[in-house]
Amino acid sequence: MADVQQLERERIEQKQQHRRALRVGGLEIRPARRDEMTMVAGFVRSSAEWYRPLLDDKDMAEHDVDERWAQKNFELRDFYIGSTEGEPVGTISLQYFGELAYLGYIYLDVAQVGRGFGQDLMRFAERKAREADMSGLALIAHPEATWAKRAYLKYGFEIVETEKARVLAWQDGVLRPYYEEGFELYLYRFDAKRDRRARA
Repeated sequence: MADVQQLERERIEQKQQHRRALRVGGLEIRPARRDEMTMVAGFVRSSAEWYRPLLDDKDMAEHDVDERWAQKNFELRDFYIGSTEGEPVGTISLQYFGELAYLGYIYLDVAQVGRGFGQDLMRFAERKAREADMSGLALIAHPEATWAKRAYLKYGFEIVETEKARVLAWQDGVLRPYYEEGFELYLYRFDAKRDRRARA
């Protein structure tokens, strides 16, 4: 009897998760469940070798992620999974710091890079941030991770801080726990986007 009740609860939860899914571009994006964090970790690990030549060894733990990372980060962040034709292809995480939503992880399976799904994930993050009355998005990235940098600048992010001390001091040090050596601060202000559209 207990197993039947558990299955029924899981079925209801899956239906609720599906209802919360949003279609953005080529992706259907929905909240990640705790039991899906192994998949999320796989997306993060899939590009770890791209970062290895760029990063300080101590920062590779944020890319060679494991179950301990999954538990800790599931509690800290809102993770979402993007799927196309029923196949999960990437993840994005959101946290809310003051008036800005922080994008801590934007990762695609490396086989899916170049199909526009990263832009879809960022459009989704913008939509969620606007729904939460945020005024923009923030993220940090390594300047030599050219694939990521190109995607962020294409979306409309601007690099606003490049010096370590200034990145760490931003918003009273809120990014200090997430900082990796050499990373720069990017911001995307919603008002600035509307202003650019009005002038075009």
